Amino acid sequence: MSLSKLITEISTRKDTFNAGELDPEYEPTRAVYSHPGERVVFKLKGGSEWLCISNLVRDRRDLYSLLGVGSDQEYYEKFLKAFYNPSSLEVVDFGEYYKKADLSLRDLPFIKYYREDGGRYLTSSVFIGCWESVCNSSFHRVMYISEEKATLRIVPRHLYYMVRKSHEQGRDLPVALVLGLDIFQEIAAASNPPYGVFEVGIGAALGGSNKVVKTPLFGIPVPVEASLIVEGVISREEDWEGPFVDILGLVDEKRRQPVFKPLAYYVSTRNSLVYHAIVPATSDHFFLMGSPREPLIYESVRKVAPGVTRVRLSRGGGNWLVTIVAIEQSYRGEALNAALAALTGHPSSKIVIVVDDDINVDDPFEVEWAVATRTKPGEDVVVLRNARASTLDPRSPEGVGDKLIILATRPLGEPSEKYRRVKPP
Repeated sequence: MSLSKLITEISTRKDTFNAGELDPEYEPTRAVYSHPGERVVFKLKGGSEWLCISNLVRDRRDLYSLLGVGSDQEYYEKFLKAFYNPSSLEVVDFGEYYKKADLSLRDLPFIKYYREDGGRYLTSSVFIGCWESVCNSSFHRVMYISEEKATLRIVPRHLYYMVRKSHEQGRDLPVALVLGLDIFQEIAAASNPPYGVFEVGIGAALGGSNKVVKTPLFGIPVPVEASLIVEGVISREEDWEGPFVDILGLVDEKRRQPVFKPLAYYVSTRNSLVYHAIVPATSDHFFLMGSPREPLIYESVRKVAPGVTRVRLSRGGGNWLVTIVAIEQSYRGEALNAALAALTGHPSSKIVIVVDDDINVDDPFEVEWAVATRTKPGEDVVVLRNARASTLDPRSPEGVGDKLIILATRPLGEPSEKYRRVKPP
């Protein structure tokens, strides 16, 4: 289902808050914080045609419902199958799906979410670029500068590599800025597969359409379900980007970043102009950024601990820095192996807590109880120093920091009854 059709269907539900027209400065954020248990649908004041949705993924149940799975195991298996077996893509006629539009960056749904932000932002913008024979689809926040240019944050991953190679040859990199993708393509764009694997094929394998169009100027493949395509270049020019409130609710610094320059705009002839307004440091942000990592952690842990049952990136860690792994132990040392494998599966994790499978990983009380009753700090707490880390962690300057492992599992050499939490009679 396209995002356009999904918003139309969601708008009629009782658990949706139709907020009407909102000022693009702070009001979408206020609406989301005031209605955390509801999807929020709105338009932006000023005659904007864009229909926006926030809180699309309020919790794990929403994510699994949108993906058509009923359990953690189903999700892990479905994601991993798509991740390693992307669908072949069918190229269809561009003119059947898109038409050129007389727009500028001013017409896009830029929003200022927090007082600390350096300007108005697009937060669900996906950039698709190709270098030589490799194409990449990935999320990048975009800050409005003027009608003709914006800055985007690019961390050192695949698009960064493409931009660097292009700029080294004295050329701007052609890209397509894409808005209004479906949930399958959004998750795929956040998945970061090995270089050379096109994320659009992963999104198609997850359940989306495998049809793409080639953009008129540069022949960039874009999913046909998108609401808007903006062809342009990531130029060799730089400008200021930020500050910006990140997934942890902290203020990311102001820095020089590449400038995006639009060249042509195309609107869908089959879907209305819709936009997923991801409010930073809220559930949409948490689940779309973190959920593609959980199956990869699960796969890594399963290689050394076949009894792994559940993996969670916790909300307190922004669904990024704190990993909780539940296992059914088979041998001594397995919990530590599981923790090390979790760090391999998600190197950005700062803290890994391993618990037994009787602990509910979604309940912070139970996890803390396991640490309180099953951890012996002198034996079960490990600190790894100066490892690869996340730049989101303010205590890991330049992406190098310490890791903490907490083993909160029952000692296999002692009676299990000693560590069993009683239930109400």
